Amino acid sequence: MNPGNLNLEVFCYIGLLRFPEQLEPSLAILPNSMKAEADELLAKLKPLSQPELLQRWGSLRDTEYVAMRSGVSQRLGVELDALPPALQTWCASWWADHNG
Repeated sequence: MNPGNLNLEVFCYIGLLRFPEQLEPSLAILPNSMKAEADELLAKLKPLSQPELLQRWGSLRDTEYVAMRSGVSQRLGVELDALPPALQTWCASWWADHNG
């Protein structure tokens, strides 16, 4: 695992929302340098209700989507909205594959 490509927030949100019973054991796969940060983040997220977690997860995804679109536009020199829908999907996928 390349720790530079792992978003701990995503790891924690997905773990709490989809696999809560597997989250604690899954922390063992994290590099030691990231475990303390993950524990700290989980301490803040665990008390939140399911709707609050979903809202925060949605906000995080929105933020990442905007950053991804900006990165693609800067790299390709064209706005994604100017491309046909099939190319928008391909460009977004390509960007995710090459930029974590």
